[in-house]
Amino acid sequence: MTKLDIHKLNGEQKPTHRVVVASSTLVDTAAAIEEVLDALEAEAAALTFVFFDRCYDAEIIARVLDRRTQERGIGGTTAGEISNAGFRTGSITAMSLHGEDVRASVEIVAQLRRLSLVPLVSLPHKLAEGIGRSLDELSADRHMWISLIDGLSGKEDLFVPFFVQAARRVPLIGGSLSDGEHFCQVFLVHHGRVYSDAAAVVLLEYPYGFQPIHHTHLVFSEHWLTVTRVSEGGRVIEMLDGMPAHLAFAHAMGVSPHQVTTGLTGRYPLGYRFRGRPFPYSIMQTRDDGSFGMAHSVQVGERLNILMPQDLTDQSARAIEEAIGQLEQQTPGRQPQALLLFNCLGRYFEAKAQGMVGELFEAIHQAPVCGFNTYGEQFTSMHMNHSLTGVVFG
Repeated sequence: MTKLDIHKLNGEQKPTHRVVVASSTLVDTAAAIEEVLDALEAEAAALTFVFFDRCYDAEIIARVLDRRTQERGIGGTTAGEISNAGFRTGSITAMSLHGEDVRASVEIVAQLRRLSLVPLVSLPHKLAEGIGRSLDELSADRHMWISLIDGLSGKEDLFVPFFVQAARRVPLIGGSLSDGEHFCQVFLVHHGRVYSDAAAVVLLEYPYGFQPIHHTHLVFSEHWLTVTRVSEGGRVIEMLDGMPAHLAFAHAMGVSPHQVTTGLTGRYPLGYRFRGRPFPYSIMQTRDDGSFGMAHSVQVGERLNILMPQDLTDQSARAIEEAIGQLEQQTPGRQPQALLLFNCLGRYFEAKAQGMVGELFEAIHQAPVCGFNTYGEQFTSMHMNHSLTGVVFG
């Protein structure tokens, strides 16, 4: 039986704008993507996002999405999908934004591992031209940048701040595309093509009210560790305090080394102090050789704190409530239409280890939702970890 969830505004006369979400768990790739795009009425949308499990054929999704939406469709692989049905794997989750005054443009940056910063200087201008605007015409209450970056590229912490420096100061939110817990290859799809080692940046004009979201639920502990050896461009910590990373972590936490799993590190990530607040670095892999695979580059000599969690579900619920409240202040009388969310895989590990995945979903499901578990999140000019970023649309 088809499992499909759809949200549309009721009534015979369609409103001037709509944000529609849908999802499918059909096994056949072509059938699943066609079903979702039918539900979204994607041909008529200004912009469509499609996020999917690696079990689906990215080439088929790219072809169908292009036939139905052309350059107005963008998507990629995940570490778990978020839809109205909850946190899932083996599914497609999607969102379409409709409205005569909704405009969007998409640009792809390929070969991130050989990233040249020069093209990023002109990228914001090109995106603005794509919606018939100049950079000077962009405003924080009508426009936003949305980034989707290959989470295995290791370039997010270079790409994001440099792009934002070149762009006008309008909100940026985003997530690092993922490959489940395999960490092998990420796929990005746009305009009939499948990319790896690439990033997409979307410029969205949405004049009906929106509120960006950024949240982390972590605080400092008394435990500090110094990075003493890294590899893979700083994305692997081999040694902390002169010991194999997992031994140093176990010693600081007062546990045995075999207890240092993603269940533990998902709840207690590393981080540093930034403007008085914790800036988390998620440990995505506890490797057999005792090293840690990281979602953010680190450097030898960095002093990192083992961060402690507050209540994950309660704090997440409050963050969404606050964003919806701020939106309702901007647009009185208007209800939130949908949430686009990027949830760190480390947060999912934490919820899973505590048997609270369902509770975490209920905490964030305060409006129709589309999103995915990420290898990292973007907000304003920063690439970050162990956070929840996104936007609520009015």
